[in-house]
Amino acid sequence: MNLQYTNGLLHAEMKLTYQGITAAVNHVIVDTGAARTLLSADAVFDLGIYATPSDELTVMSGIGGDDFAFRKVIDGVSFGTYDVKNVSIDFGHLDDGFGINGIIGLDILVRGKFVIDLEEMSILQK
Repeated sequence: MNLQYTNGLLHAEMKLTYQGITAAVNHVIVDTGAARTLLSADAVFDLGIYATPSDELTVMSGIGGDDFAFRKVIDGVSFGTYDVKNVSIDFGHLDDGFGINGIIGLDILVRGKFVIDLEEMSILQK
C-alpha cells in the first residue's frame, strides 16, 4: 500500500465497516508514536458511529494536552491487506488545522506486523 508524505506526515486510507456499511476514511496518518488508533468522530458520523451510553470513555493524551474519546467495537477495519473483524477503535475530536481524519496507531501496526518502507513510501505486512 502506498503512503503519501504530506506536510511531514504519512497519509494512508483505511476502510471501516459498521452495521453492514463500509466506507473509506482518507487522510489517516500512520503514527508509530501513537498507542491506539483514533479516528475523527466527524469523519465517521455518516456511518452511524457516534457515542452511546454503552461506549467506554477514554482519555487521549498528546502534545496538545488531554482530550476525551469514546471506544466502540466496530464490525471491521481494512488497512492495505490487513483485515480484522470486531475491533475496538477510539473516536474523538482531531484538531482541524492538520487536515487529518485519524491516526493509525501501534494497536493496528504491531498486530498487523507492518513494515514501513520510507524510501518507497509504502507500508506492507511482513
